[in-house]
Amino acid sequence: MPHRGLHQKNRMRTTEIYYILHEAIQTHREVAIQIEAVDGDGFYQEDIIGSIKKSDSLGVYIKNQNVHYDEIRNIEFYT
Repeated sequence: MPHRGLHQKNRMRTTEIYYILHEAIQTHREVAIQIEAVDGDGFYQEDIIGSIKKSDSLGVYIKNQNVHYDEIRNIEFYT
């Protein structure tokens, strides 16, 4: 079966993104992040899922992966 790629989620406002990031850090909840990047066929890559291990002035770290704040298109709590 061919890979179809992932659908585009709604682009969130910066204030919405920071609110969820803050809540996730405070409550140790997992998040699912869609970054603003597409492959050669125009499909979004899989969400980055996990707990935020740390954050700095440039972004957050989830499972040893650095996600810059300006790359985040959509973020939601992962259940």
